Amino acid sequence: MTVEHATVVVAAGRGRRSGDGIPKQYRPLAGPSALRRNLMLLSACGAAPVQAVIHPDDCELYDEAARGLELRPPVMGGDTRQASVLAGLA
Repeated sequence: MTVEHATVVVAAGRGRRSGDGIPKQYRPLAGPSALRRNLMLLSACGAAPVQAVIHPDDCELYDEAARGLELRPPVMGGDTRQASVLAGLA
């Protein structure tokens, strides 16, 4: 299937400046994580298909954040933000 458009959510960062623990996009933010909130909003407003780009180490965290949402399977990000964006566009 050829997709002419998609909303790319780049969430492959490590969030090191925000301290130890899980990456900041997966930390609870007054309830759901910031990533889950964004995925829910984008899915609900018809910005489909939503293509998430994640770090290879975060598959379980992503699965929890995306649970119950109709999204494209995530793709793995690269070593830089630019490489991750390219992976999402590809």
